[in-house]
Amino acid sequence: MFRLFIISALLIARAHPSPSPTATPSLAPENPAITAIARHEFVAVQVGVIDKNHYSPEAAQALTADAVDNMSKALSSYGALVKTEWLGTFLVLGAPAGVTGYTYKMDCSAGSIYEQLMIGPDGKIDSIDFRKTLGKESPAPG
Repeated sequence: MFRLFIISALLIARAHPSPSPTATPSLAPENPAITAIARHEFVAVQVGVIDKNHYSPEAAQALTADAVDNMSKALSSYGALVKTEWLGTFLVLGAPAGVTGYTYKMDCSAGSIYEQLMIGPDGKIDSIDFRKTLGKESPAPG
């Protein structure tokens, strides 16, 4: 009788559906055109020769000669760009409508650094940022 109770209990327990696994969020597909922009701007900033026409007026104004020089010095220490790894998009609270953030890991011959771009609906870069780590840490020097 005890055996019958255990078998009945197992059958009853299995009669209830098991919970469905929670879907893992998937990475947004990479946009090859944005990746090309990310690579191009990384190298341009690294060598200190940027085209301000690629940037929104506000971002272009912030790219003073000193700012570009500081970023160039900081990025040049990483060596030649070897690989660009797509990490996904991000939302920026308070950003103008249509602005999307993109995150890449830039692997270079002497280390890696993260690049975050915000690009507006017009295709202009609203912001570019280089970080040693992702999260609440401060941006990389420069």
